[in-house]
Amino acid sequence: MPATKKQAVRTRATPAAKSRAEDNDRLLEQVMKSLESAQKDLGSIGGSLETGMGDLRRNLTRLLRDARRDTRKLRRAVQRDLVRLRKDLRGAATAKPTSARRSRSTAPARTAKRRAAASSR
Repeated sequence: MPATKKQAVRTRATPAAKSRAEDNDRLLEQVMKSLESAQKDLGSIGGSLETGMGDLRRNLTRLLRDARRDTRKLRRAVQRDLVRLRKDLRGAATAKPTSARRSRSTAPARTAKRRAAASSR
């Protein structure tokens, strides 16, 4: 009787997980657009502020620029983590179980014998 081949197990993201990932990506995109528009609006009112407000405007501009940069970094990190997680899940689904390994109870005794032989020379 010929041996039957096992079919490879493929794990796929559930529709709920897929929609959550898409929602998260869409939300991050909205945050980036909001930060971008806030920065543009701040630039347009920059000339009409009083002298004391100039420092506030510069600080706010810097804060918005940093927030946009950090949001981009977060989005890339999340995407990389998702790709890595998919690869790990795919590898775990197709990995073969490891056989029991031989115990190394004799290794310390062998090393002790070598030390004893070396010290007696």
